[in-house]
Amino acid sequence: MDGIVVVNKPYGATSHQVVQSVRRTVPPVKAGHSGTLDPIATGVLPVCLGRATRIVEYIIDHPKTYRAAVTLGKTTDTEDSAGRITGFSQVPGLDREQVEEILAGFKGKIEQLPPLYSAVKYRGKPLYRWTRSGKEVPRKPRLAEIYRIELLEYNHDREPQLVFDVVCSKGTYIRTLAVDLGKAIGCGGHLSSLVRLAVGPFVLENAFSMDQIAELSNRGRLDEIVEPMDTALRLMPALYLEEELINALKNGQSIYLEDRESLDPPKINNGLSYKVKERTDLEGAKARIYDRANNFKAIGRLEKSGEGFRVKTLKYLAP
Repeated sequence: MDGIVVVNKPYGATSHQVVQSVRRTVPPVKAGHSGTLDPIATGVLPVCLGRATRIVEYIIDHPKTYRAAVTLGKTTDTEDSAGRITGFSQVPGLDREQVEEILAGFKGKIEQLPPLYSAVKYRGKPLYRWTRSGKEVPRKPRLAEIYRIELLEYNHDREPQLVFDVVCSKGTYIRTLAVDLGKAIGCGGHLSSLVRLAVGPFVLENAFSMDQIAELSNRGRLDEIVEPMDTALRLMPALYLEEELINALKNGQSIYLEDRESLDPPKINNGLSYKVKERTDLEGAKARIYDRANNFKAIGRLEKSGEGFRVKTLKYLAP
């Protein structure tokens, strides 16, 4: 079985545990997730099956959408509700407009210091292991990008909290964003809940619980919810080629195409993908490659060449 199962990860489970559960449910097949969610987080976790495990890197590159709740005035050592409380502060009486202005200041490219309890490595060992052993090690800021951030709820009364939606790049730590927002507001804070609403084209409305996946598997209907692997690549333009050219790509040869109009734009456009026909530079762009019968075959790399472009195979994915 080859494809992608979109899991609605339950609270408390690790991403690894979810993958292990899927492996036990699905007939013997290779499986892997495409982007870790912390145990306190729920929501979209695409799990790749069979040959689809070869496109994990492309799914990880997709923008992510989250709904996050931040408790203000209370900090923890893990930056979320799973940690030990490390401090309390008075929450200033800001109004909603002031908080929205603070959130807007995080839009764009930002630097984040990875959490002490994270898998980022120092000298070959994850930061969380150094932290648990009582050793403080240097952390290098990492770049992330916030494409959109929107305040949904805000109150500063009994349990000061704000809730926001955010669309961000890969590698963004929402825990750290919560902490940085608390600092900007002037009282500190921590991430109290997190739901991943989308990973690229995969959305929570189309995700399935572990119980649902197990039930469908038991009834022999698992194929009804397994997404074709090219679903994950719809932010790439598509190329439809003759069998002769497909075979050349399969054998590792590059091919030359004169007309860029043979490139179909991405099937979905969330405001973050480009429109290929408007590009003047195709250098390095990636494309989904199909035969004329609309069978997905490969991922190719486009390189500008004269008036046309050259296509090289990055991954041949057909049986």
